[in-house]
Amino acid sequence: MKNLFVISSIVALSASFVFADPPANFSGWEKVFEDNFDGTSLDKKKWNPTYNWGPTHNHRAYCAEENVIVSDGTLKLKGEKKVHPNANGKKAKFNNKEIPVDYTSGAIDTKGHFEVKYGYIEGRFKAPSQKGTWPAFWTLQDGWPPEIDILEIPASRKQHHYYLHYTDPSWYNSHGSAWDHEASFGGHKDDDVDRSAGFHNYAVEWDESTLSFYFDDKKFASYNRPIEIKQLSAQYIIVNLAIGGWAGDDIAITADKPAYFEADWVRVWQAKPAKPDTVRIFSMNFGTCMVRTAEDKLALGDCNSDAAVVTITPLSSTTYRFGFGDLSIDTPNESTEAGITMGLYKWNGGGHQKVVMEKQSGYEGSVVRMKMQHSGLYLRATTDGERVVQSWADDWEWNQMWRLLGKGDVVPSKDTTKKDTSVTDTGKTAIPYLGNYASVYGTSVHYADGQLFVEPASAFKNGATVRILDLQGREVMRKHAEHSAVLNVESLAPGMYHVVVQNKNRTEIRRFKK
Repeated sequence: MKNLFVISSIVALSASFVFADPPANFSGWEKVFEDNFDGTSLDKKKWNPTYNWGPTHNHRAYCAEENVIVSDGTLKLKGEKKVHPNANGKKAKFNNKEIPVDYTSGAIDTKGHFEVKYGYIEGRFKAPSQKGTWPAFWTLQDGWPPEIDILEIPASRKQHHYYLHYTDPSWYNSHGSAWDHEASFGGHKDDDVDRSAGFHNYAVEWDESTLSFYFDDKKFASYNRPIEIKQLSAQYIIVNLAIGGWAGDDIAITADKPAYFEADWVRVWQAKPAKPDTVRIFSMNFGTCMVRTAEDKLALGDCNSDAAVVTITPLSSTTYRFGFGDLSIDTPNESTEAGITMGLYKWNGGGHQKVVMEKQSGYEGSVVRMKMQHSGLYLRATTDGERVVQSWADDWEWNQMWRLLGKGDVVPSKDTTKKDTSVTDTGKTAIPYLGNYASVYGTSVHYADGQLFVEPASAFKNGATVRILDLQGREVMRKHAEHSAVLNVESLAPGMYHVVVQNKNRTEIRRFKK
């Protein structure tokens, strides 16, 4: 694919981790289907020369093989103002109303030749300019719904539609697929780009929980909808030029001005099977790691213990299995409630055991947030630094930052030589748990004689807000710092506090003890 970027895994670990935005080359991906339309006729080993169910659908064109043209390196589906000889008297239906079949056009699909479950499906197309045409690039399986619409242009050429059509889950769970219980999510992308003036790339990335849609290799919409997406089985691909129907009856095709829907290429990629990685999951806030307890709970503890060793197995481009020995991270009773302490249980493949990792911008190295697939809640450390729970995205988000440490990574250590009461050459007290953060992440925090000295990292352009919170998350003080700030904390009660340094682009957390 051109300029599509697979975001390489977790940079410090291995290329097996692939985050949600695909990369400039497809390392970690395998091309499983491609047609560049380089010949002089349709490759019938890959495509059927019309709809696999017949020549008509929900629009006014009879789709004939002779209107499927391959020449000069592109596929051209030709829409004409003429009644096909085999369509005389035929009717089609749109919105449960009969409509005439009085135009001729083209359609192709891969049914019986190629089907795929999960992956990145993309094509490069040029839409016709005429009103009343409805070009589409979509996927189907046996039975309807479901259906993935990657590209549909029924009206403005500066807009295209994208959807997943599915059966309402309340019906599907007891009765299965049903067209009269169809529902959908998606929408339309509007901009100033005329899709009929040139070729553009359209794509969908699909895994077991998420559909992400792309235009010219940039993601513009993403939906985490595992309940609806699970209705999708292996899909075949359809490219067609409909006339009328959703595009309306004001049709600008004339006898001397046919319409052409052109395709430069169609490709499908799938993530290559990846071997598990062995890591430790380091809490950015507490300087400890996730560990397995004797009660098979998830807690924070010594990063160097055997209980902190985790095996991460990629399940798709966005979801992972986290194994502690013979057990996996598990949400007890499949709970979707915030505050539930995470446990460990034998693997059964449910969404309550699958973890979505999100790489965090503004941080160096493999810093992620971890979201449970079934609940959409994030794993965070509790404020006492002892347990791991699932919680809302904006709830104690600084406790939701985790760094994945590979085999060769050194655990960021506490300062074991300079405790809170020791004094450095500058007269400032060293802060525990900083370890090598100061050199790696920049922000420096020092406490001495009732004063807290904060120097935000250089990455905080235009300054930052410094907030002090107690261990219950209550803000007790704040101040803006352009280059540095001194806060008088004499009035604070003795104890441990969080120092949150943030602006709209970056957040860093430190701790100090008074």
